[in-house]
Amino acid sequence: GILTLVLCSCSAQPASLPWDLPAISDWEHQGGLVFIHTESSLYSLPCSPIEMEVADPTYRWVQDRATPKLFSVTKEGHLLFQHFQAGDSGKYSCTISYMKHGVPVSQTFHYSIFGYHVLGGLDAVLLFHSKLCEDERTKRFLWGLQNKLRQLEMEQHFKLQLTATFCFPSLNNPSDEFIIQVQLEVSLFGPHWDEHCNSQDMEMVTDCYRKTVRHNL
Repeated sequence: GILTLVLCSCSAQPASLPWDLPAISDWEHQGGLVFIHTESSLYSLPCSPIEMEVADPTYRWVQDRATPKLFSVTKEGHLLFQHFQAGDSGKYSCTISYMKHGVPVSQTFHYSIFGYHVLGGLDAVLLFHSKLCEDERTKRFLWGLQNKLRQLEMEQHFKLQLTATFCFPSLNNPSDEFIIQVQLEVSLFGPHWDEHCNSQDMEMVTDCYRKTVRHNL
């Protein structure tokens, strides 16, 4: 089969920030769009799109959703996503609070986070020769096969889904030989596929995509 991999990169420069305004206001900034691949093993999003040097800041992340959710935040204020899922998409905001010239200051940064998945995969068919076509024997065989495939999944960081099995007489010797056919769907991006990627560097992530596709194909 032919796998077509299309990567789109969207980026924008953050708006200039009013650092020289009097430290008596709460400021709001639009941080922009953030795209995170589903099943990313670890993605960290900084509170501010640019580095800020302030003393003893505190961070507060919230998401615009009906059901409150607990977040994992580093001491530097980075929001951590582990095994990012499409349901984690949404609007997020982070407020950084600190003191400036004895006056409390807070700045809020807003982000729109979208989960995406690179479409593409393989349909695989495995054929095995057998002397018998009994249900119990076939079930035991498939159970052992699935265990071996699960080990392969963990080693190669892709996903395998068994979709169908058939057992039928062979054409060469229909009275004494059978064929067990196993159909699989293969997704090239499984859990931890990006464990060696730097998710903040688009060039490295793109290169990691290419290596993952080549390796798993």
